[in-house]
Amino acid sequence: MAFWSAADARVAAVAAALAPYPWRGFTDRMLARRVVGAAVRHDLSVFLTGLPGTDVGEHGPLEPADRGDERVEALVRVLGPSSWRGHSLDRLSRDLLTALDRWRPEHGRSRADR
Repeated sequence: MAFWSAADARVAAVAAALAPYPWRGFTDRMLARRVVGAAVRHDLSVFLTGLPGTDVGEHGPLEPADRGDERVEALVRVLGPSSWRGHSLDRLSRDLLTALDRWRPEHGRSRADR
């Protein structure tokens, strides 16, 4: 029996949200926007699922985060020096979510989280 942590489920959700797209052809900024959008969608879905009587339903197309979102800027800085197009989608998702989680405590909540 496999054990999945909340972090593993989040990585799987972000990778699944990006899988239908030609993500290797994205700019670093568009990839960052979509990763942030997928992470927010997953986190919101987990939160809503915990509310009694809530049916989250199916997700529509992935909405990228806003261009000026501080979290996007943080991920663009991580992507810039790396050769991310050579990574698997699972590894890339894990690396970017880890970077996002490390950035959050250093910079507090972004405007979108307030």
